[in-house]
Amino acid sequence: MNEQTFGDLHAGHYDLLHPAKDYAAEVDQIRTVLDEDAQSVIDLGCGTGRHLDLLAEDGFRVFGVDRSPSMVEQAGKRLARHGDRAEVRTADLISFTAPARFDAAIMMYSLLGYQVSNVDTLAALASARRQLRPGGVLVFDLLDATAVLGSACPPDGLAVRDDGGERLLCAHSTVVNVAEQVLDLRLRMWLLHGDFIVDRSDELHRIRLFLDAELALLLRAAGFEPLGSAPLAGAHSPDWFRLVSARRIEYGGGHRGP
Repeated sequence: MNEQTFGDLHAGHYDLLHPAKDYAAEVDQIRTVLDEDAQSVIDLGCGTGRHLDLLAEDGFRVFGVDRSPSMVEQAGKRLARHGDRAEVRTADLISFTAPARFDAAIMMYSLLGYQVSNVDTLAALASARRQLRPGGVLVFDLLDATAVLGSACPPDGLAVRDDGGERLLCAHSTVVNVAEQVLDLRLRMWLLHGDFIVDRSDELHRIRLFLDAELALLLRAAGFEPLGSAPLAGAHSPDWFRLVSARRIEYGGGHRGP
């Protein structure tokens, strides 16, 4: 059994498992908060490259980073049609440094929320800052703590997806851990070939819930000035999900940060 978050089974069937995600609406919204003269975008945690594919269609030079070799392989195939305007690499986003700096960076699908501790959140933000030119814009989505804590969790469920001669079953359940300010999403997956289970996975996704004040504090500590936030376009629970933007600022007082 694979207990790794976004393990091989999940990563290899990612798009099949998330068919309702509205990438076009998200990319339309992302474009509204980018600078008018922005020409390049890096996606930290790019997954299968769906956001980058749409941004490249709009003429952006795009670069994707993800730790999953399977997702990077899928993203590479998807982005191949854009030629040398698109590149994707397998890497840990925390330690990664791109060969060039970008006008904008995105971190989508609650990637920042997967960094549950303040130390990990600041490390992810430091990586995003490192990839950006001075004044560049960071865009990411998150789970809004006030909205999540003030509403009921979605019901447990089971999704069934057919993939050629195989069938993928995914059971999901959600619990809000108020004390730790995280949402625990449990995914149990089984891959069937005929009547036989050929692979299975049990994943626990711990996603941090952010309050406005703490997020602003973390952004400023990491060298960003918050620009604003809005409900995430296309989300099934728009009150829960928000799109946030921030601008890289330069430290004063003789600081020699990256």
